[in-house]
Amino acid sequence: MGTDLKLSKRLSAIADMVNTGTEYADDGKYFLCDVGTDHAHIPIKLILDGTISGAIAMDVIGGPLEKARGNIELYGAGDRITLRLSDGLDAYVPGEAQGLVIAGMGGRIMSRILLREPLKSCDFKELILQPQADPDFVRRAVRELGLYPDREEIVFEDGKYYPVIHVVHRCTKGPDWEKVYGSAQDEKEAAFRQAVEDEFGPVLLRERSGMAHQYLLWQKGVNDRIIQSLSLVKDAGRPALLEKKEQVIRKERMILAALGFFDR
Repeated sequence: MGTDLKLSKRLSAIADMVNTGTEYADDGKYFLCDVGTDHAHIPIKLILDGTISGAIAMDVIGGPLEKARGNIELYGAGDRITLRLSDGLDAYVPGEAQGLVIAGMGGRIMSRILLREPLKSCDFKELILQPQADPDFVRRAVRELGLYPDREEIVFEDGKYYPVIHVVHRCTKGPDWEKVYGSAQDEKEAAFRQAVEDEFGPVLLRERSGMAHQYLLWQKGVNDRIIQSLSLVKDAGRPALLEKKEQVIRKERMILAALGFFDR
């Protein structure tokens, strides 16, 4: 029987955001629902550390669930982790868990899971979300649900940046746009500022962490290279190319707006 499990940097950041204090636990007990559990490493680690009382580990594919089952047995956690074959939250019953983890999938899929059954998504006291791509879709979904990110972190591992977002029900403070840029002049400008927050994270912009700054500079480098490559393409008047140019120019504006918080 295994006694210790070391998580990757990304998974550790997710696990560290699970808060089992009195604010989230019920009668001193805290249960976690892990959607897209894969190998079930996060619930197993939290069980071994005594952080949670139990967990529901779910996946849409049977293969990962069988791997999870083997890991759960290896670490002696079979009596505290329940496995379920589930597409998103389909197999979850409201009231079973205080916390939700969804990680290791694209933001578009994650947003569909959250919005498909909003009552289930809002049943949790806290949500820890780690999209592999398109984090703006996740943050928009969170806003649509009437929830708020109160902690955000950027993790750099194996040459890739990963956002980790902690979501709660209480209203939280975003970045101070007026202090940096003044009041929004119209609805279009207000919508642009919201898009910047969705893309790069309101908490990350508010707290101006070094890793968030590093991530933004990397994003700028990537976008600049795309702009340069597009300038070399022949037949620049094609509709698809013009649309792509508009997208990368808008992305450049968003990156520069976000970087403005770090220059003051």
